[in-house]
Amino acid sequence: MTNDELRITNSNAPIRRSQLVIRNLLVGLIALLVADQTRFLFTYPVPDTGMWFGDESWTMLTARALAHSGVARVPEALGSSLAQSNGFVNGSIWITGLLYGIPANLFASLANPVAIGRVVSLILSLGIVYSIAVWSRVRKQEGLPGLLAAFALITSDAFAFSSHSARFDAATGLAVLLFELMLIWLFKRSQKETLFTGWYFAIAFLAVLSLAVSVHVPTLIALPAFYAIVRLGVLKNLRRITAAALGLVAGCALLAILYWSTTGSLDLLGKGYNQYYNVANSLPILHPFSWQVQRINTIDRAVQVWNVAWPLVLALMAGIIAWFVQRTHFGAIERFALVLSLLVLGSWMLFEGPAVFYNIHILPVVTLSASILLRPVLSSVPARWLAVAAAIAIAATALLRQEQYGHAGERLVNGNRAAIHVLVDPLSARGERPLILTDEPGLNEIAADTNVRLMTNHLLLFGAEDKPVPDILRENGVNYLLLYSTVRWHSPFRGIADSLYTLVGERTGTLTDQARTYSDPAWNEIDTLRLYKAK
Repeated sequence: MTNDELRITNSNAPIRRSQLVIRNLLVGLIALLVADQTRFLFTYPVPDTGMWFGDESWTMLTARALAHSGVARVPEALGSSLAQSNGFVNGSIWITGLLYGIPANLFASLANPVAIGRVVSLILSLGIVYSIAVWSRVRKQEGLPGLLAAFALITSDAFAFSSHSARFDAATGLAVLLFELMLIWLFKRSQKETLFTGWYFAIAFLAVLSLAVSVHVPTLIALPAFYAIVRLGVLKNLRRITAAALGLVAGCALLAILYWSTTGSLDLLGKGYNQYYNVANSLPILHPFSWQVQRINTIDRAVQVWNVAWPLVLALMAGIIAWFVQRTHFGAIERFALVLSLLVLGSWMLFEGPAVFYNIHILPVVTLSASILLRPVLSSVPARWLAVAAAIAIAATALLRQEQYGHAGERLVNGNRAAIHVLVDPLSARGERPLILTDEPGLNEIAADTNVRLMTNHLLLFGAEDKPVPDILRENGVNYLLLYSTVRWHSPFRGIADSLYTLVGERTGTLTDQARTYSDPAWNEIDTLRLYKAK
């Protein structure tokens, strides 16, 4: 080694040491935050929280049914269209259905359905963080931009809610991220060598097969896939075009064969009013000239994203501002990745409603973009230490908030569980396995009790029969109603209960987060749980 080379190496040593220290600090903060969040995995937010009222139990019942019978349905939704398949589009959730459904069946005697689903979601959420950190480390600067962006994602409420949710949102976010990373890898490879024709088949095939994760995934990746496959030269010869077309056909054929073999039909959207129609009717693209819809889709959605992911928004804004100020030049791969993320974002605003739990579908690719944009921001040692100082302050705030919210969730979960078991355990002890219809806060506990049978209340929104509700309850032999009421909300079955059923038990306490906030739970407001028996 020459003297000049030795001087350069020695001058870079402090920079390398600072990078190593900062990287270890960020890794430590990420590990601390995830560990602290995991303490409240089963209690914050409370199962079937008011934000997605009942969705966790409904999702796990569907996954459990698919893993057991091959049909994505809610068998417990008696009198509802959801008791049958939702149709090919919504009923082909083979990947997520098995990921969640197999553990739900195997460990049913050890934990309730939502607890099992939350463990799966947590693992998938950690996969999101790992993928972003590894990609950034492979690219540049010892992974510091990726670690900082991943830290911003983890400290966002959206990550805490999705990783603590027995819904398919974390799986959707991970699938969109992995698909984008695959396209980036192929683009990088195409800069060095001609791609094998089979890759064009694979891109199209996987884009279609992503329907097996959830209907949201192909919706979000269709535009990025089309853009990428064109950039990769699919139009240069007939062989590539044929391969891509065959990929589309093969993906559709595989899903169609699986669906037909289990349901005996190829009905695209299912029969009756179901979840697909409930969601599809609110899509922003279907209401382009409605000011109310587009205001919600833009202004209200932006405010919502800030509320649930402000650390990530700040990181992204810092990167964008630095890009404008410094006129940063990004390489072809980084530019390609940013375009893909913009296309995902556009698809999200066109084809997904503004529900708060959908945010995690696009936040992983936003995090990836933030890691790219933050690279020039972290080019100097002072900037890195300033970022670490901000991260420590945000982490302290997040830990204090998690402690407060987590203990509020624990109190609600414990109160609800105790009230349910005081009323229901005497019934299950008789060995008769009575049929109990309950509201959303009671679904998870009743679904886990093998000594009783659960009926959900889907017949109200997704009724499959043109009959009065009392007739449906009689025909299905509903023995008991387990109904909730709060200061601001009460069960829609209360009127029926008072006329057709007899009150046999009641418990009061703080039982649900419906109409509550975790920052101000209003412990003085008392909830009521009532058990009614058929006359």
